[in-house]
Amino acid sequence: ILPVFPRKKIIMSYLTSCQPAFVAMWTFVCAQVFILGIVSGVVLPDPTITLNNGVEMPRIALGTGGYSSEQAADAVPAALSVGFSHIDTAHDYKNQDGVFKGISMSNRTRDDLFITSKIPGCGVPTQGIPSRLHCYTDSMKAFGEDLQLLNTTYIDLVLIHFPPLGGCTSDNCPLMQEQWAVLEEVYKSKQARAIGVSNYCQECLECILKNATVTPAVNQVMHHVGMGPDPLKIRDFCAQHGIVVEAYSPLGSGSKELISGNLTTDIGKKYNKSSPEVAIKWIVQQGLPLATKASNPEYLREDIDMWSWNLTAADMQTLDAATKPFGAPSFMCF
Repeated sequence: ILPVFPRKKIIMSYLTSCQPAFVAMWTFVCAQVFILGIVSGVVLPDPTITLNNGVEMPRIALGTGGYSSEQAADAVPAALSVGFSHIDTAHDYKNQDGVFKGISMSNRTRDDLFITSKIPGCGVPTQGIPSRLHCYTDSMKAFGEDLQLLNTTYIDLVLIHFPPLGGCTSDNCPLMQEQWAVLEEVYKSKQARAIGVSNYCQECLECILKNATVTPAVNQVMHHVGMGPDPLKIRDFCAQHGIVVEAYSPLGSGSKELISGNLTTDIGKKYNKSSPEVAIKWIVQQGLPLATKASNPEYLREDIDMWSWNLTAADMQTLDAATKPFGAPSFMCF
């Protein structure tokens, strides 16, 4: 059975090993290995996307939002065992000790993984950084706690989880700039390989870009079938600035429309795929990375096997035009 080589493009690694004198033989062997992988059900490692600083990020992450530490500890090794290499967590998920435990239970090394974590926005009373008065200090403290709980010396991608309470207002701009300065510091000290934001509307991005010395690499926002291909033109704005848009809640927070709805179910029958697979594929085929949640190995294997099939242009257009379930890129975007 074809082994899983994390974060490697298996076919290319075989092809580039071919020497001129053995091209015909190696072409045959490579083809057989590829077919064997498909037939045996082995999932090829997820392709990566290149961020604006050259860092390669695996396109599909295991999301852990809403998981307890115990649930995260179960989901992480299950995901890693089927080929995931990107784990998404956050300071305010309060499960990072479980994420670390799950990684420890696997046979994967730290350098073999891509870990995303997030620090809460400042001035949100119910989250980890409730005060607006000590945003810089408290944000740096939260990042240090992330490193400690994950038992690592660096995090691959660090995001500001959301803007301050009240959203992207001029009053909040200085606070967002102060917090972005924290991420720039951890990036320049090589404690983060890349930095970005989450739930940031265009106005929030415009604010931090005014005096940023490092452009955000990622903006993680809600994106799913029913929202259209570019809600609020977030993707267009990010593309103009070299910022990768990453989708969360690709199933609309478990919407029945995307779990078992007629539109995605009927399209899935054409490809022998499930409704959730169609919903996730719609995002992947737009070229967007995403974070998805599952703990069942079968569902995890389906979630990451997104490069062995494609939706037709007609089906993509149908999904583009869907208006249900409703969603917005961020609860802070109005």
